[in-house]
Amino acid sequence: MTKKIVPFLSFIFLVSCSAPSAPFHRILGAKEWGFSGEKTQILLDAKIDKLQIRHVRLDEEECVSGYEEIIEIAGEIGPDSTEAIKRLLPQLHHCIKKSDGRRASNSVYLSSRGGLLSDGFEMGRIFRKHEVSTIITGWQVCASSCAIAFLGGKYRSMYHEGKLMFHAPYTTDGLRSVYGGLSIDCSDRGQVKDLGNYYNSVLDDKTGNYLLKRTMSYCSSSDGWVLNADGAKLLGLLTN
Repeated sequence: MTKKIVPFLSFIFLVSCSAPSAPFHRILGAKEWGFSGEKTQILLDAKIDKLQIRHVRLDEEECVSGYEEIIEIAGEIGPDSTEAIKRLLPQLHHCIKKSDGRRASNSVYLSSRGGLLSDGFEMGRIFRKHEVSTIITGWQVCASSCAIAFLGGKYRSMYHEGKLMFHAPYTTDGLRSVYGGLSIDCSDRGQVKDLGNYYNSVLDDKTGNYLLKRTMSYCSSSDGWVLNADGAKLLGLLTN
């Protein structure tokens, strides 16, 4: 059976098919979730070190042009993802709605276990500048610096089995644990103030302060404070 949902402030249908009979475009990191391949054109599928980023065109009858464009990101958040977003976002076509002439927001789908905090900040600010919709959908995980970037979206949505995860900023500095593995240090080196300022710039003060408190409760490179779509919505991290 085919299931369809309509994402908030987007004019596309996400389609889940266990055995699709027609061509199918899967969103990066989303397992079965994606779009009808017959209405999808991949304009760019770039692989840069630990990053994959796509520029995709989707048929959309609600747009004057008859199509809209999205970005899919999977992999490490770092200088490559920041530079790619800087170059790609200004190139995206904007859908003008037939119904009222308004310009719709371009959507960016995120799937990443994290990377560098500084690039999470920068990507989030770029998303806010371009007023994009950031989306986490079926089985995508957006953790650490990816979650920071996600919050920069003017519109923020999560669907289905997507996960959002936050943890305290940390450094390694070559530290080794007693077990011989790489150790981390979550001591505040100015990152907490930067993180708090960022949260309060993209969220209301109450939500930003609570998120900072919960973020700083987890000192780990792999674990953290995990939310599903309803959890993120309840706590004010989503816009719908």
